[in-house]
Amino acid sequence: MEHEITILKKFAKANHKGVKPWELRKNDRNYKVGDFIKFHVIDDETKEPTGFIYRRKIKYLFEGGEYGLEKGYCIMTLE
Repeated sequence: MEHEITILKKFAKANHKGVKPWELRKNDRNYKVGDFIKFHVIDDETKEPTGFIYRRKIKYLFEGGEYGLEKGYCIMTLE
């Protein structure tokens, strides 16, 4: 499955370069290991699309409800 979501430019830079190979999100899309995420980058201030889009695969999924992460949220390791 492929999920299309927006990401602020300031976070997208680190994520795209591999410096931040994880993403913290509300798990309202039923993310699964093996799914793909298509990130649509938006401007930090105007929230308008920049036109830059990139794609990552979910390698690992930590679901909330323990260790301080609220239930309904997840941390995904991306590749």
